[in-house]
Amino acid sequence: DEEREEERALETIAAAAGAGITVFDTAHAYGLGAEELGHNERLLARALWSCGADTTARIVTKGGMARPDGAWAPDGRAKTIRADCEASLDALDGLPIDLYLVHAPDPRTPWRTTVRALARLADDRLVRHVGVANVSRPQLDEALAHAPIAAVQAALSPFDDRALRGGVVERCVEAGIPLIAHSPLGGPRRKRALARHAQLGEVAQKHHAT
Repeated sequence: DEEREEERALETIAAAAGAGITVFDTAHAYGLGAEELGHNERLLARALWSCGADTTARIVTKGGMARPDGAWAPDGRAKTIRADCEASLDALDGLPIDLYLVHAPDPRTPWRTTVRALARLADDRLVRHVGVANVSRPQLDEALAHAPIAAVQAALSPFDDRALRGGVVERCVEAGIPLIAHSPLGGPRRKRALARHAQLGEVAQKHHAT
C-alpha cells in the first residue's frame, strides 16, 4: 500500500498485542515488490520485540511466492520453499515460526514436490508446524498424504465462499484441521468499495496499515 505509515503500523501491532492478540500472520512476500521481500516480517519482529510481546506472540508466515515487478507469482520449487523459510527466519530476528504455510500452489511445479519440501522444514525443525494456503480440496487431499498439515488458510468472507463451495472447509472439519480465514473483508481488491462505508472503511484501513 503506497499510503502505509510505518509508525502507525508499529503502534497497531503493539496495540493488538496489548489487547491480548497472540497470533500474527505475515509472509515473506508482503511488501511492494521483489526489492522488499521480508519487509512485513522485519516490521512485525521490530514491533514485537519493542513492545515486549516476543515471548507470547505466535507467528504464522508464508513462503513460495515471488514478486516480479510487484506482481504475485507462485514459486513452489523445493529450493525456493527452503530459501524462503530461511529468509523468513532471518527477517524475524530470532522469533520462531509457529506455523509455516505455502502461500499458494505453483502450477509449474508438481504439488507433491512443494509439499514434501514443506514437510522437510518441520522434519529439520526450522519451523514448529506446517500448512497450506489457497488450495482446492484435491490439493488439500494430496498435501495430507505428504506432510503433517497442521492448518489450512483460505479466503473466506461474505464476498468469497469458494472454500465452502469447493469442499475445503468440509475436508478440514473431517480431518480435524484448523482453518484460518483470510481476507474477511474481501481483501485489497474491495478496499475502495469498503471505503464508501464509513465504519467498514475504517476497519479496512487499519487492517492494511501493516
